[in-house]
Amino acid sequence: MTWFLGQRVITEQDRLEWECWRKERKRQQQRARRASCKRIDYYPSDAAAKAISSRIGPRSGGDYSTVINYIVEEWLAAHRMS
Repeated sequence: MTWFLGQRVITEQDRLEWECWRKERKRQQQRARRASCKRIDYYPSDAAAKAISSRIGPRSGGDYSTVINYIVEEWLAAHRMS
């Protein structure tokens, strides 16, 4: 390998090696990010799926995670235990 981190990309071989390094680096970063996130496999009932789907849309906050977070937080606010 002729290319290494911190070196300029000059030749075609350097570019190919840099692209391989970049792709692998992105994979490592994604693995690290996902490892730090809590993941919950969730299979909603028909009623819950309908409630979630009614709030999904092409806008900020219209993705599944944000909608489910909103619904859970809304429920918590309504059922606060002192």
